[in-house]
Amino acid sequence: MAKPKMLLKQYSLFSVLITLFLFAILLSEARLMSSHPFSTELSAKAMALKNEKLTHLHFYYHNLLAGPNATALPLNPKGPLDYSHPARLFGGLIMADNPLTLDPELDSTAVGRVQGLYGVASRTDAALVELFNFVFTAHGGEYRGSTVTVLGRNPILAAGTREMPVVAGTGVFGFARGKVHLKTHSFNETTGNAVVECDIYVFHY
Repeated sequence: MAKPKMLLKQYSLFSVLITLFLFAILLSEARLMSSHPFSTELSAKAMALKNEKLTHLHFYYHNLLAGPNATALPLNPKGPLDYSHPARLFGGLIMADNPLTLDPELDSTAVGRVQGLYGVASRTDAALVELFNFVFTAHGGEYRGSTVTVLGRNPILAAGTREMPVVAGTGVFGFARGKVHLKTHSFNETTGNAVVECDIYVFHY
């Protein structure tokens, strides 16, 4: 009589395991059905992401609105630039492809380009809303082909250092987040030409 009891216990254990297995499958399917069919949860390991690190980048960019080698183009010209009357500049939009250099001099070592769009977003002061991609092009450099994207408000005539957020990145700077400090190195009120010192602090993998 012992053998049938043993078989009964084994059968009961087997039934429990099968039930748990089927329940796990149903739970998994229910979870998938409750989420969007086009989304999948991934782990950082699945994307081969390693430990996050913080990198400091330092350089200068040259916003050249005037001259034979202008690199910033007004899309809706509003007449001569008059920074003493910001309301006259309100709504102005400019597309830029500015040189990025290691030092303040335009002929210093090229690091890349600052490409994007900025506009005057305030009627009371010279405050810009900027969407810029810092595109690194230095030959042989580890950052070549990578980008850092910045989006935010830049009160260009404010004293001291201005701050804007880093919102994205590609290449080496994939999954980027952080901030950029901007400080005017030189500025010509007549032409609008400026050299801006940049310190970018970016978290990335």
